[in-house]
Amino acid sequence: MPTPSKILVVDDEPRAVLLLRNLLTPEGYQILTAHSGAEALAVALRELPDVVLLDVMMPDMDGLEVCTKLRCDARLAQVPILLLTALDDRDSLLKGIAAGADDFISKPYDHTELRARLRTITRLNRFRQLYEDSARLEAAVTHAPYGVVITELDGRILQQNAAYTRLLAANRPDTQNFYAHLPPDTAQSLRGEIERKPDGGAPFETPLACALNPATVVEISGTLVPWKGRRMVHFMIRDLTEKKQLEQQLLHSQRIELLGQLAGSAIHDVNNLLTVIGSSAQLLEMKQGADLQRHLGTIMNATQRGVSMLRQLLMFARGEDGALESVNPAGVTAEVAHMVAETFGKFYTVTYATAEYLPSVLVDPTQIHQIVMNLCVNARDAMPQGGLLTINVDRRTVAAGVRAVMGDLPVPGDYVAISVRDSGTGIPPAVLPKLFDPFFTTKPKGQGTGLGLATVIRLVRRHKGFVTLETEMGRGTCFACYFPVDPSGAV
Repeated sequence: MPTPSKILVVDDEPRAVLLLRNLLTPEGYQILTAHSGAEALAVALRELPDVVLLDVMMPDMDGLEVCTKLRCDARLAQVPILLLTALDDRDSLLKGIAAGADDFISKPYDHTELRARLRTITRLNRFRQLYEDSARLEAAVTHAPYGVVITELDGRILQQNAAYTRLLAANRPDTQNFYAHLPPDTAQSLRGEIERKPDGGAPFETPLACALNPATVVEISGTLVPWKGRRMVHFMIRDLTEKKQLEQQLLHSQRIELLGQLAGSAIHDVNNLLTVIGSSAQLLEMKQGADLQRHLGTIMNATQRGVSMLRQLLMFARGEDGALESVNPAGVTAEVAHMVAETFGKFYTVTYATAEYLPSVLVDPTQIHQIVMNLCVNARDAMPQGGLLTINVDRRTVAAGVRAVMGDLPVPGDYVAISVRDSGTGIPPAVLPKLFDPFFTTKPKGQGTGLGLATVIRLVRRHKGFVTLETEMGRGTCFACYFPVDPSGAV
């Protein structure tokens, strides 16, 4: 239901004001009243009426002066003003026009004529307001920085702005069908979304990334709009090219920043491998026969892992990731277990257990080796006087609500878990929030880089996995790394 028009009646005669109120209220108008020029200005500025009925002959401030002052305010400059006057000579009418009046009604006025004049002038005023609103909206759409197009359901374009033409229609200026301006797969997806909407259904929005050429990326969203029994579609097209370029620049900056951390991480990990090589070389001096061959194999494996880690560092600097393979994780973890058992010394007991049947996981084997090796070195350092280090590999089904470190939210499903448990001192609660921060370490200066666990969490996340932690002061700590089962792999 439309809002009733506001009519401001201004007359210094109370009886005249009452007469007009009684005459016009049944017509559906909202009647505002004022009994002086000053009061009329105050009410008009506060209420912003649609029409002003203004008596000319008033004391202190006559109707012509009130009319002039109303026209000086931008909010009231277009409001229709009807002067009620007993003066009908030419000079009086010219003065009224000069003051800004739109029409005159002579006293005594005919009631039927007054009602007819008001109906006409309020209708024209509504049209003027609608035209101004439409012009403002059209200007906003025309100069909007994003593309706007309104179409029929079949894609025929009813209206479009310049940004739309620049972003989409420039590649096919010969057609007036929206879908012809899109790549076929995007057009099909949008058509399907619209066709699934029932008549009278709620508006939908479907953002779709659409690369028109290698240099331009846009996002398209559509809204179903019912209008006069028809169903039209209002599409908006946002140019994401600059945003994507900024994102790429940000990723590049972050990659350069992480490269420094990875360089330290590589030093940390290669140092672990060199420790293995050095220990095995020392043992070679005392071993012969089969033992000699076993230690040579350990040296070769450690050397290959070191080369692979440096290759990963180079690939990361180039913006590349290592190849993922569907493998049984038992082989990689067994190799690490053998390596640490040979090199950690006689004060450490290393046990290794794996489930009889393990599914495959899609991983980079060198990075899994890196993860487990880091956890084992951490476990050794947590037991300076020696102790029990247990490596376990098994299949686990993860339900919703499992708590992972760093606030990660695991996806429910089947995983292979690689856990490393020590019998050390446990992790103090004050240390836990910073445990996975790069360069954070509790070791004395010069004895650790603080990158071991930061590397672990980064690599596990790269494999779409997560890490859990159990620790108890005086009882030890267990880190478990979960990797999703490869659905295409063998069991």
